[in-house]
Amino acid sequence: MTVQSTTDPCDIEAWTTADRIDDFASVCCREPHIELVSDPQAFSLTQRVGAIGPFAIVDLLVGSDMKIDCGDLCSSYRVNVPRSGRVESVHRGSSLALGPGAAAVYRPEGDAVSRWAAGSRMLGVKIDRHAIEDTLSEALGRQLTRQIDFASCMSSDAGAGRSWINMLSVFAEQLFRPDGVLNQPMVGLPFVDSLIRGLLLAAENSYRSAITGETHSASPPAIRAAVEILEEEAHLPLTVSSIAKRCHVSVRGLQQGFRRYMGVSPMAYLREVRLRRAHDCLLESDPSVTSVASVAHQWGFKNLGRFAAAHTARYDEPPAATLRRSPIRRPGQPQA
Repeated sequence: MTVQSTTDPCDIEAWTTADRIDDFASVCCREPHIELVSDPQAFSLTQRVGAIGPFAIVDLLVGSDMKIDCGDLCSSYRVNVPRSGRVESVHRGSSLALGPGAAAVYRPEGDAVSRWAAGSRMLGVKIDRHAIEDTLSEALGRQLTRQIDFASCMSSDAGAGRSWINMLSVFAEQLFRPDGVLNQPMVGLPFVDSLIRGLLLAAENSYRSAITGETHSASPPAIRAAVEILEEEAHLPLTVSSIAKRCHVSVRGLQQGFRRYMGVSPMAYLREVRLRRAHDCLLESDPSVTSVASVAHQWGFKNLGRFAAAHTARYDEPPAATLRRSPIRRPGQPQA
């Protein structure tokens, strides 16, 4: 890499020119898994990189239109925040086209392909999955047993999303300065911990309401216990009466409590959990040996038509299309 001049003389030494895609890929994971699909002769990328603890960040300027294939090996949670230009991506069957005002959130693993327009500038964040999942487990008071199902898009125009992006920007500018105090673990690691906790509150996910201070303190123990049952045992034939009995409340009390504190009925919450699990299963299954019907039945959807309609409404594509996008392939099977 060679030093690239910038408009800010204060951090000129932080910017470098990536001559090959591997110069950028090394920022993400030690094991190479990013492939440049566009013309390598036209590759142009300038970046500055910082990392502390489980948190790595890159500020990059795209010099030419490019398309990259990240494969399905990345084991970290990632967030891309466009500052200018346009970024398009497909991850786990979800398509996004973003510019300033929104951020893309990626879960560990699963095929990911991105297109970056020339002139775009973006902050890219990588967070070790154990760091963020252990933080959530601590907040919930129980061990997390699966990936966090973040929504793929987070608004940065207002509210918690904008607040988190502002925190991230301050962190990045200070981390990129060699003399910045954030480069010292005593200062930087607590800031990283705040960024991780802030992302859990800013980006939509199924656990967000359970970890917000107001909802967590207001929800009675019985409601929190019922939520845990629904999350952990969604694959079982649960009923409102059986859940109410285990939580030591009446059926009416459970239903009223759920509507008050969760905004939906217990069974509506269960359907959302099952739909999420079924979507993940479709993405992770081999389409040559798994059918949409088998996944639907596995997660308690007896009517295939209703399942297909619910999945399409929630994920903007029919379940069969999601299954075809699965990264799972038999040995020797050619890639699409």
